[in-house]
Amino acid sequence: MPLQRGGLMNMISAIILAAGMSSRMGSPKQLLKLGDRTLIRIVTENVLASSVDEVLVVTGYMEHQVSAAIKNLPVKTVLNPCYEQGQGTSLAVGVKTLNVNTSAFLVFMVDQPFITASLINMVIGEFKKRSCLVLRPVYNGQPGHPVIFSYDLSGRLKQLEGDEGARQVLKKLGNKVDCFPVQDEAAIFDIDTPEVYDSLKMKLNKDINF
Repeated sequence: MPLQRGGLMNMISAIILAAGMSSRMGSPKQLLKLGDRTLIRIVTENVLASSVDEVLVVTGYMEHQVSAAIKNLPVKTVLNPCYEQGQGTSLAVGVKTLNVNTSAFLVFMVDQPFITASLINMVIGEFKKRSCLVLRPVYNGQPGHPVIFSYDLSGRLKQLEGDEGARQVLKKLGNKVDCFPVQDEAAIFDIDTPEVYDSLKMKLNKDINF
């Protein structure tokens, strides 16, 4: 449910970054498939299954195909015309498009398909308990996702450029970034190389055939 603050309805929003060209992968991660679903479809459905109030998907490279993959889902898509300049521009576009009643927002990467609604809700619940600007899940000492930001930081994130994403903002905040230990490896797992993707497909096929 939306947070109550100052008599206004304040929403928890989600921004899914799905605009990049995935140059290291060799093809856009957004449209890679696990089973019969694309990664953008999997990630978006996982986020929608959580307690977030609004889901924004930032598109860019192959925008029509990416939008088509989620066309029947209750999300808002927004195009980043400067996607070639890097992830920071996509996050800035997403933050600028948030609902005016947004109180806090989570950021999702399209290459982390195993972040479940349960993990998302856990991060949201912990954020609501604390009075912090940003909360980041940590698995075995390694910072992960999804990161949740107070809307108070929106001004900084709207100014992002290039390929740094939110990393430079988190670095500048230093010890103001709250960490939340989790036991779910999905927080740090991403499909970052063709080898990782191929091994996942092989494992999935073995599980299905078994």
